[in-house]
Amino acid sequence: MSYLAFLSFIVATGLYWLMGPGGPLHSIDFLSVFRAQIGEDEEGPSTRSALVLVVAPSVAFALLYVLVEGAFGGAAMLLLGTAALFFAFGREDFPTLSERFLARARAGDNEGAALVIESAGGDSTAEDADDFGDLAASFFSLMAMQRWFGPVVYFLLLGPVGAVAYRLAHLTQETKTPLNDSLMRILEWLPSRLLVLSFSVFGDFDKIVEHLTGKGLTLEVDTGDFLEDATDAACTLQAEAPVHERMAAVFHLLDRCFLLWLGAVALLVLI
Repeated sequence: MSYLAFLSFIVATGLYWLMGPGGPLHSIDFLSVFRAQIGEDEEGPSTRSALVLVVAPSVAFALLYVLVEGAFGGAAMLLLGTAALFFAFGREDFPTLSERFLARARAGDNEGAALVIESAGGDSTAEDADDFGDLAASFFSLMAMQRWFGPVVYFLLLGPVGAVAYRLAHLTQETKTPLNDSLMRILEWLPSRLLVLSFSVFGDFDKIVEHLTGKGLTLEVDTGDFLEDATDAACTLQAEAPVHERMAAVFHLLDRCFLLWLGAVALLVLI
């Protein structure tokens, strides 16, 4: 990893966590020209929609990056790499949503906490408080992975184009022609497993390793369920702990993993 890529990573991360998503990268609909190529009668996953909504814009960005790199050299990483990673973090403001959720849950307002999940496009239907705790742990751990950990993994592996393609794949899930579930599980397999491996540093190592070896090697497990079970293994709580205590432990775990990854990426630059 180059120093310029690391600087782009730090700047994009700082902008997201300090200022939240916003600006033209998240407000201007750059993809409307590609979505216009999908017919009104087209529904469901298809190879054509994947090519139009994910591959084509990724190739267009890659060509733009090559042109800018040819003209400005390494500055292309600072200019486009930072923008690409910030775009890949997505529109949802995870830090603000998590604070709002905890505030409602601490006040005993689980209905208000459920509305926070619904405002971010999640399903808050639960039978009881324990079930709602499971749902919230799954929703927010999955959001954290999709909003920061996942984009970072693909940025490190494939550069700015990889981060952009990762976000484009998730944006298709908001359309009538989403990528199929098996393809999304493949896309999320590596980030989710690395995130859960990070849990082992702060949680019960034996339980996390057992969870990884038992469920982490297959592509059949839903990513949200996989992460929710991993947070249960990592966070030691009393039986029937209230929702706010459970989620405070989950958010604290994710924050520590965030710092761990920052240190790991910095170490990669030094090696």
